[in-house]
Amino acid sequence: MGDEHTTPMKSVVTALDILETLQEQGTAGVSEIADASGRPKSTVHRHLDTFLECGYVVKEDTEYCIALKSLRLASSALSRQLVYPVTKSVVQELAAETGESAAIAVEENGRAVYLCYDRANQAVRTDARLGIQLCLHCTGAGKAIFAHMSEAERDAVIEQHGLPKKTDRTITDRDELEDELAEIRETGLSFDDEERVDGMRGIATPIQNRETGELLGALTVAGPTRRINGERFRTELPDLLRRASKMVEVNITYS
Repeated sequence: MGDEHTTPMKSVVTALDILETLQEQGTAGVSEIADASGRPKSTVHRHLDTFLECGYVVKEDTEYCIALKSLRLASSALSRQLVYPVTKSVVQELAAETGESAAIAVEENGRAVYLCYDRANQAVRTDARLGIQLCLHCTGAGKAIFAHMSEAERDAVIEQHGLPKKTDRTITDRDELEDELAEIRETGLSFDDEERVDGMRGIATPIQNRETGELLGALTVAGPTRRINGERFRTELPDLLRRASKMVEVNITYS
C-alpha cells in the first residue's frame, strides 16, 4: 500500500518532463524536444498529441508551444500567495532602479520558488526565471527564508535535500550555516556571495506579517560581481531592499 503512494507514476513523470522541456524551449518541434529531454521521438509525439487534444499546447506548422490554458493552473497557484499582488510592481521597480534582476521568492517543498521575476535590459542572463526552484542554503532569498524556519523545519529540509555544493563558496557545514542564519535573523539581511553561481552575488530581505511575525517570502536583487561589490553589495542595495520590504510588509499587514 505504501509503495502505491510513494512511487511516482513513470508516465506522469515523462509527461511533465516533456511539458517542462517545451516550456524551456519556448517553441520547438518533436525532434528538438526529444533531444532536449532525452526521450524517444515516438514518446514525445504521443504526449504532445495528448497535450494538444487537452488544450495545454498549441501547434503551428510542425512546432509546439505552451497554450494559454496553462495560465489557469499558474493563476490558481499564485492566488494562494499573499505577497504576489503586493510585490509584483515592487520587483519591477527594483529591477529598473538597480539595473539588475529582482525577484520575490516563497518556500515550497524545501525550495525557494520565484513567484515574480524581472530583469533590466543590461542585467546578466542566468537560469533565474519565474517558477525556478532554488536551494535554500546557497541563495540570498533561500537563506532569508531558511533563517526564519524552526529548527525542526530546517532539519527536515536538510534531510530531504542535503546541503549540496554548488560553487567553492557554498556553505555545506551545518554549524557554519546555522551561525549565518542566526546573523540573518538579527540583521534582516541575507547575502549570496557567489554561493550558487560563480560571478554572481545576491542580497535578500525577508517579508513578514508585522502583527503575527509570519514569514511570507523574501525579496531579492542579484547581479554580477563586477557591478555588485564593495559598498553597493554591503550597504547601498541592502538599504534599498530594506526600504522596499518595509513598504511591502506594511501593505500586506494592514491592507
